[in-house]
Amino acid sequence: MDNLNNAYNWYKSISNVEIRIKQLDKLIPKIKNELKFDKIICIETGASQNIDDGCIGLFFAKLCELTNGEFHSVDNQKDIVSKSKKLYLSHNLKTKHYIQDSVKFLKETSIIPNLIHLDSWDLNLTNPLPSALHGWREFTAIENKMPIGSIIIIDDNFFKGTWVNWNYDDGELESKHIDIEYPIIGKGSLIYHFVEGGESNWKKLSIDKAGFNEKIIFKKIK
Repeated sequence: MDNLNNAYNWYKSISNVEIRIKQLDKLIPKIKNELKFDKIICIETGASQNIDDGCIGLFFAKLCELTNGEFHSVDNQKDIVSKSKKLYLSHNLKTKHYIQDSVKFLKETSIIPNLIHLDSWDLNLTNPLPSALHGWREFTAIENKMPIGSIIIIDDNFFKGTWVNWNYDDGELESKHIDIEYPIIGKGSLIYHFVEGGESNWKKLSIDKAGFNEKIIFKKIK
């Protein structure tokens, strides 16, 4: 899909955040022959707001624009949504923003997305289950609405063999060395195990790789 490469090149022209560029370098080859919709209808949970963090939502929004599709962003914090709106407008991207709990939004929406980027509820590697559970609840809220061939992408996952110097605030800023000893820890870990169990309507497109913050990718096959 030429639109993927065009969106990627545009994104690189506005952002030089290495981690996001590396994630897209892995992402695009995995979905270029899999995402076959003429119009991309994308929902992102967790609003992109700060270009210094990469704001990979801009890539997805540009892809929607190039296909005459739609980009929807939902976050439950008003100030973040306000910053996100300004960011997208500064790049002349037409987007729709919602202030709501993402699980509730996905359950109630009449939007039928064919691309989802789950990136809400910040991952805390010292206590990763709340983020994983939220990701699972988002997935179960939307998966049945999505047509066959749809793609779900989930941010912030670490595979076994990875180690991380994790910075966190526990009254004061601290850092902790964390070795990932489970097969996967992250926002998509429960979804990952469900799909890998072999009885879902989804297949995994991404590759399990230690040593980096990974986006995991699934395609609806039935």
